[in-house]
Amino acid sequence: MTDPKTTATAGTDRRSFVKVGATMVAAATGLIAAGSTAEAGPTTVPNFYPGFNRRAFKAIQDDENAHVAFLVNALGAAARPKPNFKGLLQTDLRSFVTVSNALENTGCGAYTGAAPIIFNRTYLGAAASIALIEARHAGYLNVLLNNLSTINVFGMEEDFEQALTAQQVINLAGPFIQDLNGGPALAFNTTPSRTNDIAILNFALALEYLEAEFYNLNVPKFFPA
Repeated sequence: MTDPKTTATAGTDRRSFVKVGATMVAAATGLIAAGSTAEAGPTTVPNFYPGFNRRAFKAIQDDENAHVAFLVNALGAAARPKPNFKGLLQTDLRSFVTVSNALENTGCGAYTGAAPIIFNRTYLGAAASIALIEARHAGYLNVLLNNLSTINVFGMEEDFEQALTAQQVINLAGPFIQDLNGGPALAFNTTPSRTNDIAILNFALALEYLEAEFYNLNVPKFFPA
């Protein structure tokens, strides 16, 4: 179904989510205080309304699980199994928000990169719908970490979202993927076709599985009910 030789070539930046996230939040020098009502400063991030951060991260968790369910339903029997992940549970709240920021910004770039290759217009509309929610997440997280809402995964302010190649996404996500659990390779052709759409959706599903698992592990830890 896919040919690794035709997978999008790697970009020059091969940083992990954690390294990229650290670059993006270099200006945030302090710890993140969950639910803090203190004025934003060097050791806090704003809580825009009482309990807002808790509600926001629970909503993001729900969104990512909904994305997984949607893609699994759309792919039917062709849906990949959930990969096995590693290193998702974060030790402190700052690390959690930093990685969350990198994940959501990577999702924006990944969907932007895949969109021009999607053959089926219905699938394209669905991918765009998911991408816009990822962008809303990313904008919130950028602002939460005292960055402009339009900063991308590489820490650059942009007027238009930077499209990521499949290989760039793999390079960013790789540190969290232990194995693919027997699923198809993380690859798709750059030539649009009906068959290739399945590979693109399965690529997206792997990323959504990663995001959902990340929030399912960390939201209850840092924002308990």
